[in-house]
Amino acid sequence: MNVISRARRKMSVKNVKLPVSNIRVKDDVFKRYTRVKYLLRVRHWRGHDVHSPFTYNLVREALMLHRRNRDMSIDGALRKELGALGLSESRIGRIGRVYSYLGFGSYAVGAESYDGEDMLILPEEISRKHLDALAERISGLDKRVCVVMTGIYASTTRHSVWHHVLRDYDAVCIDLYHLAFVIFDKYLSKQSYKMRF
Repeated sequence: MNVISRARRKMSVKNVKLPVSNIRVKDDVFKRYTRVKYLLRVRHWRGHDVHSPFTYNLVREALMLHRRNRDMSIDGALRKELGALGLSESRIGRIGRVYSYLGFGSYAVGAESYDGEDMLILPEEISRKHLDALAERISGLDKRVCVVMTGIYASTTRHSVWHHVLRDYDAVCIDLYHLAFVIFDKYLSKQSYKMRF
């Protein structure tokens, strides 16, 4: 082995530890790549081609912003808690309108605080094992439960957890890129939608 080939092997990507700034660049490239991929593969624009009456009404009446639902009341405590998480007003509005539209009466923020509420908001990264245990617990309940996941394309680990949800859970999954709604209801069949507004 000559000197040049040994030097090339030492300089390969596997042997180099990236500084923190390069890791941020890698995450930024991943975010941009997934955004373009998402926009190319989005199928359901404003509810078009959604055949489930439940999902179509949810999209048209709660997720889309128009004159009819602009004044839909959002629980003040929910708005305050979501604002403290750093979510934008449009995302807070979407979560709040879904909460009101589905007629929920209770919510929890964070997986640790969940105790059978109607809506669970997961702002942090969660492992597959923890999410599986949570989903099994939710599936055992005899009611409709909505899990809201934020930042599903923010990192590779969150993205892989989202694909795990799509593949393995019997639920209605609505992907809005920055937010995802996973609705567990034993009376609804498994469905997956990528929406764009």
